[in-house]
Amino acid sequence: MIYHYLPVERVHYGIQCTAQKLIDEVCHFNAEKVLIVTTNSLLKSHPFMEMVQSLHNHSIKTFTICTKQHVPGSILLQDLKEMYHYHPDLIISCGGGSPIDGAKILSFCLAQGIQTEEEIYQYSDHTVNHKPIHMKPYIPHIAIPTTLSASEFTSIAGVTNEEDKIKYKFSHIHMTPKSVFLDPVFTIDTPEWLWISTGIRAVDHAVETLYSPEPNPINSGLALQALKKLYTSLPLCKKEPSNLEYRLECQLGAWLSLFSVVNIKLGLSHSIGHQLGSLFHVPHGMTSAIMLPHVMRFLLPRTSQEQALITEVLGHAKSGDRVEEAALAPELISELIEKLEIPHRLRDFDIAKDSIPELVRNILVDIRGENNRFVLGTGDLEEEITTLLLQAW
Repeated sequence: MIYHYLPVERVHYGIQCTAQKLIDEVCHFNAEKVLIVTTNSLLKSHPFMEMVQSLHNHSIKTFTICTKQHVPGSILLQDLKEMYHYHPDLIISCGGGSPIDGAKILSFCLAQGIQTEEEIYQYSDHTVNHKPIHMKPYIPHIAIPTTLSASEFTSIAGVTNEEDKIKYKFSHIHMTPKSVFLDPVFTIDTPEWLWISTGIRAVDHAVETLYSPEPNPINSGLALQALKKLYTSLPLCKKEPSNLEYRLECQLGAWLSLFSVVNIKLGLSHSIGHQLGSLFHVPHGMTSAIMLPHVMRFLLPRTSQEQALITEVLGHAKSGDRVEEAALAPELISELIEKLEIPHRLRDFDIAKDSIPELVRNILVDIRGENNRFVLGTGDLEEEITTLLLQAW
């Protein structure tokens, strides 16, 4: 057995940690020209504007580009062309999973010398006989997340092909951000629905870590602590959205949920979520709110031991009957989603029943690309996934 660490060199966490330490971090990389990857919604936020002004005050040049949800390949290519002209020596991403993923992909594209959208997909894990990613040399990346997606702690990113509507996965150890700032100040302008729903995404990370086909004691222990923090702190954030301490607790929970994810395989809820996003533009967090309890029930016969641990860490293991306690876990997660008032049905996002067959086809591509034996070992997979989606409709 072996445990791999991703090359995140430093994680700064705490209220105002960005204002206190970002310039030191940029200087650590000897950066003079910084590419900032963000979203339009953040451009006028006070923390973002103060960050940019601080960089300028220290004679650090900046160039800003904005990404869109689920990182459409065509928009990414436009960003890439601008990036070649600018020649940055550092990337700072600020936002949720999409700008952080976009920054990872831009770094990879620049390292590989990619010029066209078609070239990008040739390196995807989902492409048969895909080209290897070398990432030599590569531009370092600092991530400042504003949601709880925890993309900043992974070496994985996704790009949506707008022609076939499939979200393609890419991974390389050097796509991991070098430094991360968990600063709740940057999250205060995040819409409540986005903050809470990505919190459920972090819950999804933790749950699927626990019953990963390749479990290990480090990630399992951290995932349980992540669930404890998120289960407690998300409702508190809902009640007091301006409380920075509660928001920091959620950020720490998200970090724990996806620590060194290279050591595990995430499962069916994530595979379905990828394709709900690329086909129907359902936000990442909402895909977890829709699917996670249904997937937990579906996998219960094979994951009862792990799901009993979920019930225990959430403080509801009363009966002493582990089978009964395992069956309670998906209901606890479902109740949390209800309590947080998140839309959690496919029909809430105007997804028609007659679109389910196309969705199933794309999900099967994703599952086989991940080689998830928990799911591949079942019976008629197409029929079972269809049933799951109908339950979620």
